[in-house]
Amino acid sequence: MKAAMEPLLYAAGVDLVIAGHVHAYERSKRVYNGGLDPCGAVHITIGDGGNREGLAHRYINPQPKWSEFREASFGHGELKIVNSTHAFWSWNRNDDDESVKADDIWVTSLVSSGCVDQKRHELRSVLMTS
Repeated sequence: MKAAMEPLLYAAGVDLVIAGHVHAYERSKRVYNGGLDPCGAVHITIGDGGNREGLAHRYINPQPKWSEFREASFGHGELKIVNSTHAFWSWNRNDDDESVKADDIWVTSLVSSGCVDQKRHELRSVLMTS
């Protein structure tokens, strides 16, 4: 799925990818093609809402440079779209009786960075070959 979707998401200037199914939480820095890229998306894996199988405690170790935060705990996330260029993401650990904010990030739109303008030709090319 990564090989099929990542070039399209990158060319389209996607800022944030939120996915599951791993029973843990992890947030990346902006990445593309396995490495850091200021025009790539921030990836959030949030599959920690509850399950019978238990939490996924196995990660790639040592932690890759692209991985900003990771934790195998139950929790929930909140995404607040503040305006056309900024969003605020926070992840809250729910392991105890109360919610505790454990991770957060301001996501600034790639449109305001110039990345989207730089990739217009690439997006057209990806869309025409898909």
